[in-house]
Amino acid sequence: MKKIFSVGSFIIFLIGLVFYFLTLLGNDIFLFPAVIMAVIGFLAALFGEKTIYRKIGLFGNGLILVIGLLLPFVVTTFFWNKP
Repeated sequence: MKKIFSVGSFIIFLIGLVFYFLTLLGNDIFLFPAVIMAVIGFLAALFGEKTIYRKIGLFGNGLILVIGLLLPFVVTTFFWNKP
């Protein structure tokens, strides 16, 4: 059962990566599904079996979350806050 979470996390990472790539091409509507997929994939990887799929899922989904949520939040909060 735990292996399903690991492989599922990897598959969700690939889907989220495609959504994020579409966002980078200019379709901003795909950013929210990419972040939601990354959150689901990250949580699934936490409960998965310790395999290479879990490591890829944790790292990849975490990277999408950092680049898709944390980095824009920090930039807009601390650097672009001038009127």
